[in-house]
Amino acid sequence: MHHIYTTKAIIIRSVHTGEANRFYFLLTKDLGFIKASAQGVRLLKSKLKGHLQDFSVVNISVVKGKEIWRITSSEVLENESLIKNRDKLFVAKNIFSLLLRMLHGEEKNESLFECVDIFYNFILKNQLDKDQLKNIEILTVLRILHHLGYFKNTFPLSVFAGENELSFGTLKDFADKSKEAVREINLMLLETHL
Repeated sequence: MHHIYTTKAIIIRSVHTGEANRFYFLLTKDLGFIKASAQGVRLLKSKLKGHLQDFSVVNISVVKGKEIWRITSSEVLENESLIKNRDKLFVAKNIFSLLLRMLHGEEKNESLFECVDIFYNFILKNQLDKDQLKNIEILTVLRILHHLGYFKNTFPLSVFAGENELSFGTLKDFADKSKEAVREINLMLLETHL
């Protein structure tokens, strides 16, 4: 008998496999970064159809197979869509692409999950101009690198990197530091060779 794990997850990306299956890249609260398959999810009769969309926040149940996780059920927690806003979708895709590059093993990292979850909810629920979206992207990348152990805690950026809280006040305070943050991020990414 397989143990069923249920956890909050963000669907970072998915790809078709076989005739009706999909393969998912998930950032989860309790299991870390996992890859999971959903059998028959593309069939009209599938109970999972519509519950496993890219860039969704879900409550997901999975079982560990011999080689990969298998999705047994899913409940959508955030059903608003980023697809309606091209600028927000662009920023989310950039963040999720970075996660796909940086995450390789299944290692629980609740602070990283919280960082991405807060970022996602903030851009989903707020009206943001292009400058604010640019600063959210830079700040979130900085925080992701911090949570993965790449950030060297250089002041004054460490004040922003070590926190996950996101507000309009945080963005205003961070705006003056964004150019410095971009330099630091580029150096960190260069050092990781990713």
